[in-house]
Amino acid sequence: MSRPLSTEPAAMECEVVSKPNRRTVLGATAGAVLTGALTAPASAASVTPSGHVTVDSPDGLLRFTVLVTDGSLRYQIVRRGRVLVAPSGLGLDLAGLPSLTGGLVVKSVERRTVDESWRPVWGPDALVRNHARECVLRTVQPTSGIRLDVIVRVFDDGVGFRYHLPAQPGLDTCTVTAERTEFALPPASLSWSLEAGTDWNADERHYRRAQLSDVRTAQTPLTLTTPDGQHIVLHEAALIDYPSMTLAADTTRPGTLTSELISLPDGTKARLSGEFSTPWRTLTIGDRPGDLAESHLTENLNEPCALADTSWISPGTYVGVWWELQRRHTTWTEGPRHGATTERVKQYIDLAREAGASHVLAEGWNTNAGGQWTDQDFLTPQPDLDLPEVLRYARANGIGFTAHNETRGFVDHYDQHLETIFARYAELGIHAVKTGYATKFLLGGVNRSHFDQEAVRHYQRVVDTAARHQIMVIAHEAIKPTGLARTHPNMMTSEGVAGMEQHNYMGRLGNPPEQATVLPFTRFMGGPADYTPGVLNVTWDPASLGTRVQTTSAAQLALYPIFFSPLQMLADTPENYHSHPGFAYLKDMPASWDETRFLDCVIGDYTVAARRKGDTWYLGAITDEYDRTLRVPLRFLGRGRYSAEIYSDAAETSWHDNPLPIDVRTRTVRSSTVLTLPLVAGGGTAIRFRPARS
Repeated sequence: MSRPLSTEPAAMECEVVSKPNRRTVLGATAGAVLTGALTAPASAASVTPSGHVTVDSPDGLLRFTVLVTDGSLRYQIVRRGRVLVAPSGLGLDLAGLPSLTGGLVVKSVERRTVDESWRPVWGPDALVRNHARECVLRTVQPTSGIRLDVIVRVFDDGVGFRYHLPAQPGLDTCTVTAERTEFALPPASLSWSLEAGTDWNADERHYRRAQLSDVRTAQTPLTLTTPDGQHIVLHEAALIDYPSMTLAADTTRPGTLTSELISLPDGTKARLSGEFSTPWRTLTIGDRPGDLAESHLTENLNEPCALADTSWISPGTYVGVWWELQRRHTTWTEGPRHGATTERVKQYIDLAREAGASHVLAEGWNTNAGGQWTDQDFLTPQPDLDLPEVLRYARANGIGFTAHNETRGFVDHYDQHLETIFARYAELGIHAVKTGYATKFLLGGVNRSHFDQEAVRHYQRVVDTAARHQIMVIAHEAIKPTGLARTHPNMMTSEGVAGMEQHNYMGRLGNPPEQATVLPFTRFMGGPADYTPGVLNVTWDPASLGTRVQTTSAAQLALYPIFFSPLQMLADTPENYHSHPGFAYLKDMPASWDETRFLDCVIGDYTVAARRKGDTWYLGAITDEYDRTLRVPLRFLGRGRYSAEIYSDAAETSWHDNPLPIDVRTRTVRSSTVLTLPLVAGGGTAIRFRPARS
């Protein structure tokens, strides 16, 4: 677990501070401060006579062991003497070559220590320590002459390992037909996961709770609690030019999962050129759920910021024409009930100014949005939206405009016109887009998975093109986050979650309250999510859909300190906010933080989290479908007295029958105070702590 080391504001220029007798990290870029460096590699060493290579965490509690037996590589993870991952296989299959799961000889072992601190452009903490021990095993397969490296990094809070194919004769190009990574986990563990899938909404389902031995397939992140109380998240980091990894059960060994890469249309997994490193396979490990949510392991396994100038990247909250479309009060399509009109978008700009939000989103602003979503023009507004006037009004009020780019799966057209679209946006002063890939994914003339290698390449092209034109990206129906925002911080947030819109559909009850207590330890382990919280009128049903948000109003407020996104939506309408006392809590809500603490959490039952911006703390507490009372010590507060503004469910509030009432009160507290928070089923409490003024 990495705690913030400083409360200074995030730097926008690179600063490197080296320790004596250490080699400074090369390629440091804007948005980072490095204090310390990577130690120089040790001289090459042969494998130990026992055939084992061990790598310990800096604190000595976690050990990763590579076992070399008869030409095969396996690994094992032990923490405090407990086996968390039993011996598990490693290797790749390349087309036309012997499997790189056997016949391997270890030629050398190189070690170094990573110890640096870096400042995110935005994030849950203002300063992140990256401290790990690294080992590189260089192997060769004498029969084929192929060289394969296995790179391991062990942190106090988990491990990451990856395969590396060095540049070598005869392997300028290759095709991966399978990855053979195994994860032999305790089969009696309790797990939370999504079933593996290849379609556009595979990540937008409800997390299932099951004994690990009963899980047949899974998306990552997959989270589990072992019988002896350890908490583990299995995921990947730095997913670049490679397919997404899912997991499949080995039916002969209960609890053992194997990597299953999303296939290209021809059935192969990935086509590689030259020297190549796969994504990291990661296991984040902690004693409590909060250790998982506070970890920076995924970001730390990504490269430093690649942008020389990040001053234009502006985290903040946003509002917009969205929830009224979801509730069918207005339409995306042109017509008498069109939502994104000049007048209506101006009303949301007024709301943004009042709320202290930074951006306004207008879905359905462009020609041919809605309906079949075909032949969309991402540069021409619909007739009843005067885009120059909207942009003028937004600038006059200090608000940015976010353009909606919903491809509806016609990705070829979007891919081919990215440069033209984003260049024009930059000329207009539009510096944020919300992309969408609902339904199919037609790229290269082929209907493919949203998560194969070519899809991953497309998403990266969007981020890179956007960066050249100083545009921030909110991605929906795209690839799961794997910490890449450290390298590309204009990739602000993405969906990949059963968010607020899941409450709309006929025949569904919406997200059960339990889901919100699961997400910080599952989906959010990869990176921020555009969950779009903040619907305070949870029963609003203007089109008589017969659906509603399955929480109380107070629980919606509590989601802001619990769910992280550097572009965080205030999703409700101007009318609903102005009629609700909870709107006051959302005004000037931070979207990037100096410090984050997950205080008291039981996955699937309840979550209490607190985040600090400057000298102000925000706390959120939510529960599942059961009433409960929580005692919350305020030890995270600084010295002195604080004024606590408390927004909680009222005495008469009921999740099912009366979810709207909210009680607002203020009391004075100190760090020695222990708050008692009674939570109704599906409810929550949100608190803002400000230093008390004499």
